[in-house]
Amino acid sequence: MKKVVFINLLIILIFTLAACNTSEGEINSAGAVSGSKEGTKLFVKGVGNVDVLDSHGGIEGLERMRSFYDNMQNAVPSGLRIVHYTIEGAPIVTDLKYNGESLEVKYDSTRDAFGSGEITTNRCGNMVEEVNPTNTSYIAIDCKNGPYGMEEILGIRYNMSQQDLFEFELKYGGNKESEINTKTNTVKKESNVNGFDLPASVKQEVYKRLVFANYLDEKDLETTCESKEEKSYYLKVYINGGERELSWSACDQSLDGTKLTKIAEYIIEQSETKHSENQEMTVQGYVLQVKDNTLLIGEDLNRLDYEWLKDEIDQIDLDAYIFDFIILEGANLEEFKVGDKIKASIEGNITGAKPGRGEVKDIKKLEVY
Repeated sequence: MKKVVFINLLIILIFTLAACNTSEGEINSAGAVSGSKEGTKLFVKGVGNVDVLDSHGGIEGLERMRSFYDNMQNAVPSGLRIVHYTIEGAPIVTDLKYNGESLEVKYDSTRDAFGSGEITTNRCGNMVEEVNPTNTSYIAIDCKNGPYGMEEILGIRYNMSQQDLFEFELKYGGNKESEINTKTNTVKKESNVNGFDLPASVKQEVYKRLVFANYLDEKDLETTCESKEEKSYYLKVYINGGERELSWSACDQSLDGTKLTKIAEYIIEQSETKHSENQEMTVQGYVLQVKDNTLLIGEDLNRLDYEWLKDEIDQIDLDAYIFDFIILEGANLEEFKVGDKIKASIEGNITGAKPGRGEVKDIKKLEVY
């Protein structure tokens, strides 16, 4: 239950932060400077050599996390320092050291006046990257300590449906004469204005890419180019009760500029694609129960979430969790067991909530690790 309360508090904080902007170079209450340049260490007051910074869901340095993970998969010795901020703004430091065979995880909470104030070390065998439609987790496994021999190192969450509002307006072209606007459901090209409606799956993908680009952080972007033929972009994101505006040019080859250009081009490509009016609905998650000719699925859980839930599922109130739960009918129960990770397409729509209920059209097991 402690995990449920923590997750709910985290979601509330993310909503609040999404509605706010900070000035370039401003130091926030936790002591971090936004807008850090690629290739340099991130600044956190009182902590040196920071590679990855998780400020209540806004994450800088994800490329370094991915690089460290890739090094581990290729048995390349590496190190990484991650800082997570507590709700009160204290930095919690996680140091990772991989020697080519095993992973050392050192957790330092001595700067947290409200925590244990300890330094603990855990030895783990490996790390997995678990990618779900609404979250990605880096989890240390085969650990000597910790619940279920696992420890979540970093979680990136990008569930658009948990936002009260997510829409965007993209203007682009030499003079930003073209526009794609999901708030008004219109597309303007060559002075022609047409109606359109992007599928929720496309908007979810845009939201995911924006989160990975840490779009709420201040960006130092190029807005002018030597060549006037270069395309310019203006992106306005409406998120909950706030807005975020970004302007840049295609000639901006910085990490931030490159990411944003790819996002803009993805939006343009999708606006020109003919989407089916009846998008196939899919669900993905772990099997928590097999009974009464149905499967109970916890949607978008990672392996550690599943372990937390599996032994409590008969006693818990599903409404107490931020996760979605689906009862699937029509699956061949002989092929599945508790703990399997599955992906299923649904016949028609899912009805009800917590748990919802759907008829399986097609279902398959997914490899976890």
